[in-house]
Amino acid sequence: MGLRDSFFRLLSKGGPPEDPDEPVEIGVIPLAVGPMTVETLRNAGFNAVGAPTYNIISEVANRYRILVPRSEAADATRLLDELRSA
Repeated sequence: MGLRDSFFRLLSKGGPPEDPDEPVEIGVIPLAVGPMTVETLRNAGFNAVGAPTYNIISEVANRYRILVPRSEAADATRLLDELRSA
């Protein structure tokens, strides 16, 4: 199968299937509560991970990105919204 055939096959299917295990970002929160929030999500059964984000101007970490697998994103986002509003 050539490159052209692969390209046409990809176009005819509307794109590659989404990987349910691919990490997606569900939110960016203040750094001070980031690790606690990730731990709360993990205790609720989500495979959450987090990483600090850096301000490129001040070169200081001030926010925290939260990522979960695509298959858990909708439910984890709901829980994150509940935690933010509490």
